[in-house]
Amino acid sequence: MAIYDEQTDDEKARWYSNGARFYVEGRPRYPAAVIAAAAAVAEWQPQSRVLEIGSGPGTATQDFAASGGRFTCVEPNADFVAIARDVLAPFPDITFETSTLEQADLSGPFDIVLAASSFHWIDQKRGVQRIEELLAPGGFAVLLWNKEPQPVAQQAEAVDEAFQRSGYRQPIERQSRDEIAKVFWGLSEPLQKAAFAERLFCHVEVADDYSVDRFVALHRSLSPFLALPPEKQTDVAEALIENLSALVGPTIRTTRISAAHIFQRSDHR
Repeated sequence: MAIYDEQTDDEKARWYSNGARFYVEGRPRYPAAVIAAAAAVAEWQPQSRVLEIGSGPGTATQDFAASGGRFTCVEPNADFVAIARDVLAPFPDITFETSTLEQADLSGPFDIVLAASSFHWIDQKRGVQRIEELLAPGGFAVLLWNKEPQPVAQQAEAVDEAFQRSGYRQPIERQSRDEIAKVFWGLSEPLQKAAFAERLFCHVEVADDYSVDRFVALHRSLSPFLALPPEKQTDVAEALIENLSALVGPTIRTTRISAAHIFQRSDHR
């Protein structure tokens, strides 16, 4: 996140614009088991008032909205909001604030605050204070995480070679399940230090087959790729498609770790 953190607020709001459609094409959904576990622990109800922080193109929103809830989605990137409005059109009780959490004009209380791969974007002091202010006593903070898919061991060397030939370093760090889980657990540290009690931490490993085009789309949605000059992005993407097709074949088998971390706000301030 160092690349993203170095940007101004205006630059952050536009950061994913060039990669918005690739984000939709390449980023994975959250596993049904993780969604179900999170909804059960957070006592999700059709009438639940839900604040989603960094809702992006509605990746997690659509899965939770199937269980009901009145959503306020806060997302600073206008391109993501436009996509989410289309994706979430079947769900009537969803409104959008094109803003950051810290700057949004919001009226609580909310029963649930949801952050799907976005909690690390907020200001770790002001953002957590805002969550405390907006969340009802006894309400839940639901954090979801998806580790970027990484090639299985049998294909890893060939994928790395394809990246090297394309003049772009493979940005996804290979880590064990325990290492990834430890990182995800640590990202919630600001909540652990605040007036919240941990209710659930779970993680699962998911296998997924990617076409070469989708795998390249995944990478085009990541910050290291978005930091490249626009003309360089096109050249690298074309080279990656060619080299991955030649060295790996049409299908890249991947695994990833997905996690849910849920906290409940104390009844006292």
